[in-house]
Amino acid sequence: MKTAFICFFPVFPTNMGSAEVIRSLFLCWPGQKKLFQISHLNYNNKNNVFSINIFKEKPILKILSIPFLIYKILKYLGKSKKRLLVIEGPSWIGYSFITLILTKIFSPSTKIMYHSHSIEYEVRKMMSSNFMAIFSRKLENFVFNNSDLSTSVSKVEINKIKKLYGIKCINLKNGVSEKVLNFKKKKLGFNYIIYTGSYKYLPNKNAIDYLVDVLMPKIIKKYPKLKLVLTGGGYEKKKKYLVNFGIVSKPKLLNLIYNSKLMVLPIDKGTGTRIKIIEAMLVGAKILTTKKGIEGISFKKKKFPIVMKKEFFYKSIIKNLKYNSRSKKLIEFNNNYKMEKIVSDFFRNKYVEDIFKTN
Repeated sequence: MKTAFICFFPVFPTNMGSAEVIRSLFLCWPGQKKLFQISHLNYNNKNNVFSINIFKEKPILKILSIPFLIYKILKYLGKSKKRLLVIEGPSWIGYSFITLILTKIFSPSTKIMYHSHSIEYEVRKMMSSNFMAIFSRKLENFVFNNSDLSTSVSKVEINKIKKLYGIKCINLKNGVSEKVLNFKKKKLGFNYIIYTGSYKYLPNKNAIDYLVDVLMPKIIKKYPKLKLVLTGGGYEKKKKYLVNFGIVSKPKLLNLIYNSKLMVLPIDKGTGTRIKIIEAMLVGAKILTTKKGIEGISFKKKKFPIVMKKEFFYKSIIKNLKYNSRSKKLIEFNNNYKMEKIVSDFFRNKYVEDIFKTN
């Protein structure tokens, strides 16, 4: 099968969570494939990645870019007997809606798979007006019900999608490719706890503000030399206990997570699953988070990671800073969340096999 992936934000070269998931999925996807993206980062095209570079990250510029991107995709897919377009969902649902309509018009025999990373309706309810939420729900309903195959990142999301839109959705959960897990272990020379994620995303903003303004002032009274490391970009305030790395490479990010005393994620909003938690668990880092933070991620040992209401985070952080023990990797977790295994299991699903049999 010849496959084209379409993304409405830069998957290459960025390292934000959704980009990392798509990159791992793309690397592990079998057969002939190419990724098409809209980017404001002036990415140089490579053999398996085509990028339309826009000068600013504006919705109107993305909308205007989609028809040309569809033209390039259909030209790439050509007259292959089995053609698949994977629409990656972590962007405004309107982009996916336009893509689906144009593909159905100009290449009705091309199979379309919509890969949902979060429920757009819930995101808009949280971040936008009621009108935008209702409008997005109608578009999302159309995309789900007119795609040949719909997938999502966890069983929790799938149950919500079924309830909202009444369609069958297959689990294609978040994971990390073994190809991106290699990194050099290098200590920084100071003790720190860490939070990873862009401050521009509301759930991250709320969590970072709570860490910086509520937790850290209390923690440094007991551990005055302890630092809080932030990665992901967007946060601009200066604090004496804050070390802000901004956007970093994947090897550097994994090293920062690995060497931290504790990854602290007081997340109380958001949808989908947090790739940062999966990455941290795969490198054996200690994690403190909430039920919302761990939502959609399954693990066998209840004590790993530490899950509680954020009101109790202070006591738990102080308790965990007393011990230097590193969490052991969970073998069953490693296997279940490696993208190579996820993709292999996905293609063995009978429902998926039947859809991909014919064009």
